Amino acid sequence: MRTLSLAVLSSLSLLACNGSNRTPDANPDPDPTPVKLGDPLPGLTADELAAFERGKILFKKRFAPSQGLGPLFNATSCESCHSKPVMGGSADLYRNFYVASIGVPPFQSNLPGLPSQVIPAFGTQDTPLFSLEGQRVEMVQTFEGSPVQSAQRNSVPLFGVGLFEFISNATILANVDPEDANADGISGRHGGDAAGLGRFGQKSQSNNIEFFTRAPLKNQMGITSNPFMGVAGTVSLAHGMAPQGSGTPNASTTDNDGIPDPEITSQDLGDLIAFSRFLAPPQAQPLDAAGKRGEATFASIGCVKCHIPELQSSRGPVRAFSDLLLHDMGPELADNINFGIAQASPSSPVHTGSEFRTMPLWGASKFGPHLHDGRAATLDEAIRLHGGEAAAIRDAYVALSEADREDVLTFLRSL
Repeated sequence: MRTLSLAVLSSLSLLACNGSNRTPDANPDPDPTPVKLGDPLPGLTADELAAFERGKILFKKRFAPSQGLGPLFNATSCESCHSKPVMGGSADLYRNFYVASIGVPPFQSNLPGLPSQVIPAFGTQDTPLFSLEGQRVEMVQTFEGSPVQSAQRNSVPLFGVGLFEFISNATILANVDPEDANADGISGRHGGDAAGLGRFGQKSQSNNIEFFTRAPLKNQMGITSNPFMGVAGTVSLAHGMAPQGSGTPNASTTDNDGIPDPEITSQDLGDLIAFSRFLAPPQAQPLDAAGKRGEATFASIGCVKCHIPELQSSRGPVRAFSDLLLHDMGPELADNINFGIAQASPSSPVHTGSEFRTMPLWGASKFGPHLHDGRAATLDEAIRLHGGEAAAIRDAYVALSEADREDVLTFLRSL
């Protein structure tokens, strides 16, 4: 069975790496069955669909300490943090978790006793900073004289994210402009990890679904794993440089909870990756007159400079309304925490303390609360909280008439 999963995922990685495409259907269904939120991508092979269904079972599995949960954790299942409005989605505010680092970016380190910047809420292991006794921690402000930068995170929805693996490096790099050469006020740059150019995570710190799956397994649940494909699963090749930074794709994860490592088999890990990779994106609704006006206004005030409506991929256009790049969102949204490796440029900091990946907008109205920490209860509030590179566009939105703003929101609700 492990061979089956490896074959399924290897074939998809080769498609993503090489830019291959499946032969289009010569006679497409003129009235295809609507894809509901949580459904798999249409057109999967029987093996791919079987892997998706097995992964779906694992996604909702509640791990026990005897199965490897802990010793430090925030959740007992993947579904715990990805269930709104259906499995694979986001979460309400009560599921928020902390990330934190000691020091000021870029000179930061994990808190002592913790394996990553993710702060566990539960567990059995004492750390130098706090004791976990079944209750949420209160973040300290300093440690041994050094400041502790902390922020909350709200879970990101997973619908459609597997399609980002089919977007080439060249397509993403075509939109970078770290020096704002076109003087439009927008200076996006790419993120990345030890595998290559980033596509996933709120700071675009992960290159592929495997890395994006194994990290939270360890950091959120304490479930250890061996690499499934490792660097062989890299999406495209490294972008003109050696592999770099944050994490090692070929490294096994371990812990000291007394359960033999790895705590998830390669078969199960492959199926879990398949579930995230094969989730279909949210389906846009037909636009009425208000939505069409809102779409035009959304473009005219400049929102599409970052929320690019679609990116081409080897599986066709991906209408996620994101450039997958990092943008400075201003001091009010800055968390002063560095994730991954950002594209170097003379005018940019060497960290991502105030930058976030452009949030995909497909399905945006279904996944509130909004922004990286869920501080915005509505789409209108989320837009008004944009700063930094987006400040002028935000101001243009605020200056619209109430009717025009409602048209924009109607358009966003259709995605």
